Amino acid sequence: MRRVVVTGLGMVSPLGCGVEPAWKRILNGESGARKIATFDVADLPCKIACQVPRGDGSDGTFNADEWMEPKDQRKVDDHFCRGRCAPGAG
Repeated sequence: MRRVVVTGLGMVSPLGCGVEPAWKRILNGESGARKIATFDVADLPCKIACQVPRGDGSDGTFNADEWMEPKDQRKVDDHFCRGRCAPGAG
């Protein structure tokens, strides 16, 4: 049998960046689903999605600049930036 030790938590989700804001929204029964605002959805039948909220890093928004230099962000996919942030977003 293997033993596992959890040394910390991190979360980047549609409910927020960081365990505390996301957990608060879970307990309040909030949904991460919102209208899509990052690209044109006029020709799509679905207009909602669960996207990670971007912003200045306050109130649980995700600010990639806090985790990677803008020059490096342009070289990788958004998923990579969020994955790099998640372990430290506690």
